[in-house]
Amino acid sequence: MDVESVISDLEPSIPRTPAQAVLRMVSILMGLLGGIVLLGGVAVLVGNVMGLLPGGDLWTTVTFGVMILVAAGLLLLTAALGIAASNNSARVEPYRFLCYLVGLAVLVAIVWGWGVGSFILFNPIVLATTIVYVLICSRLADKVKEEHDEGVRGETFLRSRHQRMLHLLSEIIILKGVVTIVAVLVLGAALVVYGEGERAVISGVPITVSGMLYAILVVGGLSSGVNALAGALGIRGSNRPQKIVPFLVVAALSCAFDLVQVVGMFLERGLLGVTFDVVFDLLFMGVCLYLAVRIMRQPTPEELAAAAGVALVSGPDE
Repeated sequence: MDVESVISDLEPSIPRTPAQAVLRMVSILMGLLGGIVLLGGVAVLVGNVMGLLPGGDLWTTVTFGVMILVAAGLLLLTAALGIAASNNSARVEPYRFLCYLVGLAVLVAIVWGWGVGSFILFNPIVLATTIVYVLICSRLADKVKEEHDEGVRGETFLRSRHQRMLHLLSEIIILKGVVTIVAVLVLGAALVVYGEGERAVISGVPITVSGMLYAILVVGGLSSGVNALAGALGIRGSNRPQKIVPFLVVAALSCAFDLVQVVGMFLERGLLGVTFDVVFDLLFMGVCLYLAVRIMRQPTPEELAAAAGVALVSGPDE
């Protein structure tokens, strides 16, 4: 690969500490969730106005839709402030204030519920809000502020376009793994309530609780954990090209596994029997594998510095 073309393609990354990196991932996830909730709220309001939804009390429906929109706005605001803080730790105070404000509101709601004879801590919405804002977001905000006060700064990496693309795809892999793990845990906890042999209805689909079902959930959880690990290796390799080999191996094994699945489905059920998710995962990991190979073939940082040290290191007059 041409050294000069790589040098001209390099761009410095935003310096982030590990806490800021985690905050960025959490904020992106909350932004995606906020977007989904926003679409749901708009659909409820528009569907009710146009008469597309089953009949019911108008004000109840409108109130419910507005509450969904408010929740979506809170999630999107939290995501925006979190991303800003992940890019610049000096901007963490608004995010920290919002997290503590939401935590205080949850505490007031719990105390109020207790006062009227209802313990709402284990309400799914209240419990999820408590976990996200009090146990995750607030702690991340405190950590980022602590690092900012102590003058701790993250590293700046020079990334080529292949490294930048792999970094983005690796973040997507981690998000996918985390979301799936959470879904598996929630589904597993819900099924435990029913007990062995009972019939449960999940998202309108009736299923029978069995040991096989729990085994499938365990496999799904392990697979999600592997995805999260692969994403972490991808981010590590995108920041430090000399350490890209572990991710390259994982990506190659994933592509081989997906390819075997596609071929098996095709031989057993024909072209229409090949599921979209397996094909998409094969293409996705194929792109990651291609990027890893290109990164591995890049000149090393030492070679780049030897070829054009002035271009990589700012001089005293710059």
